[in-house]
Amino acid sequence: MKVLKKNRTLDSFVILLWLAFFFSCTKENTLAPLKPVIPSLSCQPNVVTGYTDKSSYYPEEVIKALVKSSKAIPLCALTIYDANNQIAFQVPATIFLQIVNPINPSQNGYGFINPVEIPIPADLASGIYLIENKIPFIVKTKKPVDLLVVYPSNTVNAYNSEGGQSLYTTNHPFKVSFLRPTSLQSNATYCLTWFSSLKNISIGYVADIDLDQFNEIEKSKILVIVGHSEYWTRRARNNFDQFINSGKHALILSGNTMWWQVRYTPNRNEMICYRDAAIDIEPDPALKTIVWAQPSLNYSILSSIGADFNYGGFGLKMDNGWDGFKITTPSSPLLNGTNLKKGEIMSLPSGEYDGSPLASFDVDGYPIINNDILNFHKIELIGFDKGSRGGMETIGTFIVFQRSSTSGIIVNTASYDWCSEKGMGGTSANRIKTITTNAIDILLNNKVIFSK
Repeated sequence: MKVLKKNRTLDSFVILLWLAFFFSCTKENTLAPLKPVIPSLSCQPNVVTGYTDKSSYYPEEVIKALVKSSKAIPLCALTIYDANNQIAFQVPATIFLQIVNPINPSQNGYGFINPVEIPIPADLASGIYLIENKIPFIVKTKKPVDLLVVYPSNTVNAYNSEGGQSLYTTNHPFKVSFLRPTSLQSNATYCLTWFSSLKNISIGYVADIDLDQFNEIEKSKILVIVGHSEYWTRRARNNFDQFINSGKHALILSGNTMWWQVRYTPNRNEMICYRDAAIDIEPDPALKTIVWAQPSLNYSILSSIGADFNYGGFGLKMDNGWDGFKITTPSSPLLNGTNLKKGEIMSLPSGEYDGSPLASFDVDGYPIINNDILNFHKIELIGFDKGSRGGMETIGTFIVFQRSSTSGIIVNTASYDWCSEKGMGGTSANRIKTITTNAIDILLNNKVIFSK
């Protein structure tokens, strides 16, 4: 009995010692988490397409990736790349065959099942990422940043014809689903890859849908709108204006910006755009999904960004322009280092422009902006191009302005090809990059941005 008691005492001591060690390790967080074992077999050759359950995520969230494969694979390594085609991380995955939902997949989503769960590493930088270089998603950040880049996910969805329909097909639907395959917007690609080369600047990324929550943008200093950012909700526009009115800045590297009003379905998986107030079932006239330029919405695009597509028009149709901006103000700090002179053309073949309302032209044929309509504290024209719309001549305007003496500054390049292969990837790439860098430096450091 004494021996048994001694052994029980020893056993109890050992158990207590082990428990003390375990809880001390847990408390101090010294037990390293187990890392998943990455299989040697790559998923890549068999991954055809897919989509994620949301447009954007924070680190440590779990992505549900709906992946379509050419064959079922019980275990393989799924690779996630950044926008510069560099491997960010890998996860083990089981890949299944998928069947597309046969009932209006463009509107209701593809309905894939058996998602691959992808935990986002805690230290992964905010950015645009692609699963097997095919399935894009955005990683956000909760930290304050210098630049917050807004990826035009709404516009991508509007033009996406996966499942047979988009908002541009004949007899187009009144809504389109985010839950279907898509690709990176070509109008934005060059900027998305170039931003990572900027030194000593913190950069975050969000999707359009994130603009509906002001807390997603309030910690940034400059909002950067890239590519072709055409579809905006009213809440997103309200938050954009609030951001600028608070004294912060925006850099608009986009054209045909804020053209259509949209809404989201309650589950936020579909984007609604009837394009016709008469058939839109929304009872509130202010929420009808029509172009923002319609007076019934009582929310002029000009009031937010100083220019719109009505005035800017198409740049690559028959017109009397130059496929680029004719410089009007070479003394602008935005043009430092470009050696551009007055009347010189900076090549930028643009599919669509935004333009400011004009009062007249001077004796040399340079436009004069009508600030009686805009009523801004200050506005300056940097360059312009002639375009056309509906048989009428239009003027695309590259501008910088301040709405009021206390609001932030907005630089509006007004071209939806600024970030495309025709702009930042084109013959004036170095000048366009220099202007963009100048704008960022001036806005971040509160330098003088007007020429006089």
